[in-house]
Amino acid sequence: MPALIILAVWKGLGYNIIIFLAGLQNVNPQYYLAAQIDGASKWERFKHVTVPLISPTTFFISIISIINAFKVFDEVFALFGGQPGPAGSAQTIVYYIFNRFYGDWDFGVASAAAYMLFLVIFIFTLIQLYVGKKKVNY
Repeated sequence: MPALIILAVWKGLGYNIIIFLAGLQNVNPQYYLAAQIDGASKWERFKHVTVPLISPTTFFISIISIINAFKVFDEVFALFGGQPGPAGSAQTIVYYIFNRFYGDWDFGVASAAAYMLFLVIFIFTLIQLYVGKKKVNY
């Protein structure tokens, strides 16, 4: 499982970095100059200027990362040669749906599991939107 986690993090790291860089480029340098004139240190500028201004980007990345964490399939399939790990130790919900659909030809259970996956992702996204609405100032 640690190898699976490292692979998934490495796979999504480039996308997250590109999105954060785009968010950082949208920060107006005038804010940094104003904070510097007010006597803010580099840490204070980061904490009070950069972090609040990239909070919408951080919010977006957190939602997309949670959704992608539930959709782990490629890593398991590629890392363990089409099996869900030794003794099923890396079984994910998407791999379970795949196994039910293509392995057992149990379309009803696979469909029900896919709907449950949708509901879980939807509930987590709503929770993040609710929590993020209180913290993120657009």
